Amino acid sequence: MPSMQDNVSRRKSASPLGRALFTGLRALDVWWQYRLLTSGWASAAIAKLHGHPVPTAQILSSAGAGAGAGLQPYYGLITLLALGSSAKQIATMLLVSEQETPIASALTIAFFNTVFNSLNTLLSAWSVTSQSPATGLLSSPAIALGAAAYTVGILTEAISEVQRTAFKKDARNKGAPYAGGLFSLATNVNYGGYTLWRGGYALVCGGVPWGAVTFSFFFWDFAVRGVPVLEQYLVGRV
Repeated sequence: MPSMQDNVSRRKSASPLGRALFTGLRALDVWWQYRLLTSGWASAAIAKLHGHPVPTAQILSSAGAGAGAGLQPYYGLITLLALGSSAKQIATMLLVSEQETPIASALTIAFFNTVFNSLNTLLSAWSVTSQSPATGLLSSPAIALGAAAYTVGILTEAISEVQRTAFKKDARNKGAPYAGGLFSLATNVNYGGYTLWRGGYALVCGGVPWGAVTFSFFFWDFAVRGVPVLEQYLVGRV
């Protein structure tokens, strides 16, 4: 599963094409999320499903759709959330992962993240679930809370992984498990950060129900699948 991205990358060795493929696909996701909004693809998909999309004037900051269209602040924020998720995962792949990623894993992880991000984008453009505020961004509790959770979560995941990488690069720590830095707060603090920012991202786009569903799904995956797999790996290695 994609929430195991970093551990899969570290434990499996394969062609360097996997790493390049993953990086390219995650970068492409940012363009895709932006185009879903500016080209009207998200609105058209919602209409085809017999839903009511958010009016174009609330999505675009310039008349008409297309490459020259800009986004209203709320939808600009949603694009930034997609950018942050891709940038974090690309940085992990290039700077943290110790081994190459199998091509199959690269495709699966990138596809999963793009599907989830696309669901968020579609929900943000559906009038029933969109959190698009009538006034400023911070006037919406869902946006403020979601953006805060996203920021704390993604920084927690990124910083904890950088701290662990620095520890493991020290030859004196070879074979030793890391329990310093943010990992001193929780054994799997990076998974907790991932779960938090995924929930925050969903909250900004689809409101409390979608945020709760997303957080619950990733927490379940973290608790039921991620932690047991990681503990089995550590027991075998340490």
